[in-house]
Amino acid sequence: MKLEKIVERIPSSSWEAISEKLIDIVLNSSNSNKMPSGLAKTILYYWQRDQLNTKIGIQRLLEASAIIDPEETVEVLKELGLQEAIAVIESH
Repeated sequence: MKLEKIVERIPSSSWEAISEKLIDIVLNSSNSNKMPSGLAKTILYYWQRDQLNTKIGIQRLLEASAIIDPEETVEVLKELGLQEAIAVIESH
């Protein structure tokens, strides 16, 4: 399952909370150097436009957090009960 399909399964009422948790992972990880510069620029673009709590913003944050800290990303997804998302993250 692709990340965009996973994000579609997240209730819109949870978008802000998951966005904040994924931002924390991206910003607080000591592995931030693993994130491709293009993805970092994309996240900055959405952040500047206050769009990180939209479908595409969450998709990009999920992609980045899975690269930077897959274990912490899985923990966040477990909190939300998104088992399909966990399987995708663990397979990468």
